[in-house]
Amino acid sequence: MSELELLKLIEMCSANYRNWPEKGKEEDVIRLWTILFSDVDPTQLRMAVQNHIFESTFPPTVADIREQIAKTTLRGQKTGIEAWGEVKSAIRRFGVYNEEKAVSSLQGTCGRVVELMGFRELCMSENEMADRAHFLKVYESLVSREKEEIKNPALIESVLQRLPQGVIE
Repeated sequence: MSELELLKLIEMCSANYRNWPEKGKEEDVIRLWTILFSDVDPTQLRMAVQNHIFESTFPPTVADIREQIAKTTLRGQKTGIEAWGEVKSAIRRFGVYNEEKAVSSLQGTCGRVVELMGFRELCMSENEMADRAHFLKVYESLVSREKEEIKNPALIESVLQRLPQGVIE
């Protein structure tokens, strides 16, 4: 994201939140946001800032914006029970002998959970209630992990090392 695009977002926040950023802190905010949002798509960042403005009476922190990014990124995510319904449908449609087609028909997190649990094992199981419970637990765990990775990117350590002295002290 260019510094000019970022400056427009900060100006948008400044117009909405009185005295933000504080006088003398404008350059620090620009540097901080430039570094900590370097991995974010400009359109996603703009949507996250706008959503924050709509939802909060307080100026945004980096954590607030990251939370908004996670919410918008995962907005289309199915609930665990919806994903389980897809698994049951794939079992009926493809059966135990078309495992490759079945797993490839299951998108995103749902497909990963089925790969972890084993499609063949799910087809052959005689305890659907236990399978559903295990599926839901693993699914929710993976969704939670995805959300945390969006909020706290893996590159955060290298990002923090690149911060100019005085910005986070």
